Amino acid sequence: GNLWKWEYPNYTKSYMVVADVARGDSTDYSACHVIDIEESSQVAEYKGKLDTKDFGNFLVALATEYNNALLVVENANIGWAVLQQVIDRGYQNTFYMSKDLKYVDTENQLSNKYRAQDRGLTAGFSTTSKTRPLIISKLEQYVREKSVTIRSQRTIDEMFTFIWNGNRAEAMRGYNDDLTMSLSIGLWVRDTALRLRQEGIDLTKQALGGIGAHQLDVAGMGFGGNASMDENPWKMRVGDSNEDLTWLIK
Repeated sequence: GNLWKWEYPNYTKSYMVVADVARGDSTDYSACHVIDIEESSQVAEYKGKLDTKDFGNFLVALATEYNNALLVVENANIGWAVLQQVIDRGYQNTFYMSKDLKYVDTENQLSNKYRAQDRGLTAGFSTTSKTRPLIISKLEQYVREKSVTIRSQRTIDEMFTFIWNGNRAEAMRGYNDDLTMSLSIGLWVRDTALRLRQEGIDLTKQALGGIGAHQLDVAGMGFGGNASMDENPWKMRVGDSNEDLTWLIK
């Protein structure tokens, strides 16, 4: 009953699972969201009390169900115990970030083909005095611009009691902010990941477009290639006739 679902996994989509781990006291909860990365919509949510080992197993199972989703775990305090369980289970798509926050290797985050030790990355997301304002600002931006779909009444209730206390944004006394903070982390990672990944896609398209134009120029000059893809690529126009070049591969 603590896990709410609004959409079952769509195997054509990419998801992320973002978790905030309970500190261990009686008033704190472990929470997580499943977010559709492309549409920035909430498709599932958990809020409850599990020990670190069970919560780690639960997150691995949930992320695996949603197409081996990118698993982002807040690593402060007891969060490391959950991350250790995730690592022990061998889950391959765990989120890593640089310790100094100079970059997030998002192109490889989504496919998990990076070398964490070589690049000085650490498992999970670190909420620090540097990153906390960034993720709170990202949540405020998404809500103000109505760019995120929030389906959970539990999350909305938390956001109504999430206030500025001096210079720090936090839950009012006697309330929780577990769902709010995990959603903030997810939106920040999602926004950064998609922006940098799209930049990489655009650069690749430009490079491929340049190669295609170069090939057409060469073909037009008569130095190999064909103006039409329907022609035999192993024939080269020499003067008024086509010479068969298949002997090169025999």
